[in-house]
Amino acid sequence: MLSALLTFIARVLFTVATVVLVLGLMAVAVVTMIGLLIWSLLRGRRPVLDTSGFARARSFRPGRGAARAPVQPVGEVIDVEAREVSGAAIRRD
Repeated sequence: MLSALLTFIARVLFTVATVVLVLGLMAVAVVTMIGLLIWSLLRGRRPVLDTSGFARARSFRPGRGAARAPVQPVGEVIDVEAREVSGAAIRRD
């Protein structure tokens, strides 16, 4: 009887500790994301939300992974001549 009670109490404590740990890690992640958002806005850069992974996940169909249509060649590759750009001409968005 006492052993079962101690086991139950230990399980409850471990469950509560796990929930507190997960919620704490999620809070750290949210605070970090908000801090990075504020930092990027203070520096004058608009945050970019890349949601392309969600679109790929939405269009995923099981079993179609490796059996895609063959990739067509792009065509002739043209080499580009490199040139130096002065420091004043560089514009950052």
